[in-house]
Amino acid sequence: MHNNIDLFETIPCPLCGSTEFKVIYPSKYPTRILKNDLLQIYRSSSDQKLLDQMVSCASCSLVYLNPRVNPAIILESYSTSVDPTFVKQNKMRIRTFDRELRRLIKQYGIVIDKRKRILDIGCAGGAFLKAAHDLGFSVVGVEPSSWLCEYGKNEYGLDLRSGVLSEQDFDSASFDIISLWDVIEHIPQPQEVLANIHTLLKDDGLVIINYPNYNSWAARLLGTKWPFLLSVHLFYYTPKTINRQLEQCGFQIIQTKPYWQVLELGYILHRASQYFKLFGIFETIAELAGLSNLSTMYNMGQTQVIAKKIKSSAREYK
Repeated sequence: MHNNIDLFETIPCPLCGSTEFKVIYPSKYPTRILKNDLLQIYRSSSDQKLLDQMVSCASCSLVYLNPRVNPAIILESYSTSVDPTFVKQNKMRIRTFDRELRRLIKQYGIVIDKRKRILDIGCAGGAFLKAAHDLGFSVVGVEPSSWLCEYGKNEYGLDLRSGVLSEQDFDSASFDIISLWDVIEHIPQPQEVLANIHTLLKDDGLVIINYPNYNSWAARLLGTKWPFLLSVHLFYYTPKTINRQLEQCGFQIIQTKPYWQVLELGYILHRASQYFKLFGIFETIAELAGLSNLSTMYNMGQTQVIAKKIKSSAREYK
């Protein structure tokens, strides 16, 4: 038991409402833990390996954390986070996003126009919006971290707004594309956010979601050493459960594919070394050989979903 139960909450399945579940991994939290400890864990790019109890819903198979940290604590941590390590990789992220946007433009016949608006939720330091802006779109971002917002504003001159989506005053049907890059697994109430997105999108507008696929080859092969098993990830979607989540909110998936990220080799090896010590040696070798900054494409289960808004209003969650 935790010394202060207010720090945690027990929830029904956020996808189907069932209270029955099977424990996949039990909690590893110490008997006594303080709010400040949790605030530290939930900083934006936390490297904290999974401490929370992970469960699988007995009814719909959604994998999620239960009990989980109180959402107010999660939001407070994100809002006050300062993350210079994360934004150091923005150059590589912008390159990846530029590639992805060009592919989407070609595949779906999207006409580049300043009147086409893109909203990025959980936009961090603005890498995706920088790529979209440079291609010729009108962009805006929402990000809980005030520090990351200021970074994106100062570095790229972007319209980034501090806070969460529900606090903004966007007009209905005012966006052509809304994106969540590595964000949906962090959101305590994805149902509410997706319903809000449905309202903000124009008819036939697109939503782009990137998430770590719990049913991917990497997750199954690496087991407990899969690098996306983190306390900051509240949900572990599979193609089946993300499809159900989106359908409940009035979206139709039109494409699912692996997402290949480009980051610096040294950064990737450093993250991998936390799970496999051998990669620490590789990190040192790469540094000595002057290869740490080498652009490296990788996939560890990241999956991209493109979904289209169904013109009828989002269905109510039952």
